[in-house]
Amino acid sequence: MSEFFLELFSEEIPANLQRNARENLLQNFKDFFEKKNIKFSKDLSFSTPNRLLILFDGIKPEIHQKEEEIRGPKTDAPEKALDGFLRSNNFQKKNLYQKENDKGVFYFAIKPPKIIKIYDLLNENIPLILDKTTWKKSMKWGDFELYWGRPLKSILAVFNNKNLTFKYHHLQSSNSTFIDKDFEDKTKIFNNFKIYTDYFKKSKVIIDQNKRKNSLPVMTFANPTPENTNFFFGLRIAKLNILSYSFSSRFSISFKCQAIASPSRSLSVAK
Repeated sequence: MSEFFLELFSEEIPANLQRNARENLLQNFKDFFEKKNIKFSKDLSFSTPNRLLILFDGIKPEIHQKEEEIRGPKTDAPEKALDGFLRSNNFQKKNLYQKENDKGVFYFAIKPPKIIKIYDLLNENIPLILDKTTWKKSMKWGDFELYWGRPLKSILAVFNNKNLTFKYHHLQSSNSTFIDKDFEDKTKIFNNFKIYTDYFKKSKVIIDQNKRKNSLPVMTFANPTPENTNFFFGLRIAKLNILSYSFSSRFSISFKCQAIASPSRSLSVAK
């Protein structure tokens, strides 16, 4: 069984756009796999401010399509309809035969059994699937025609430990990605998802948004007094719940806190 994972690296995506994007991206691939009868045992999606990821595991490298009878247009349909049926299914007129049912007389043909390589199918269809990604807000930048949540900078795509090779707008897929969002000359090759997650875990980057949320610290003062509380935006803090943070050339933080404005009343502050 094979693994497929995809990482889309961009400039920082606001938190309110990440969830919708990763869920939408995953669902579009699931719809495609169902349409093509591609079975899998596991599907997951992840996001960080710079990375959208999807993972499918337990995929067979090939699909064995059985022989199938395909119904075409009615025998009295315009020639253009028949030509379209032949072209779309790669049939010739000599392959056709006629059958009658309760709706009339139709052309039919037998589609022979076929082996389809998933690697080739993904290379051909990933750009079309990515085009279906919807954003609550998107932007276009430079001379590029691509609309994305934030400027898309690289695509890492791997199937069965082999990098997929397709072009999506101005970007060429590969098996490498940026490992430092502030220094984009630093890249690294990844050929499977475990190596990818292990590397970023050592680098203190938590890919799984749920684990990242649960790992954020909470600082609490059980009995707030002027001596053991902090002052933040001019308010004395009784409880500070860190929602998210990141370290780079600058420090950014998202938090919720309960503050004491005066001895007689308290208020909540969110940023």
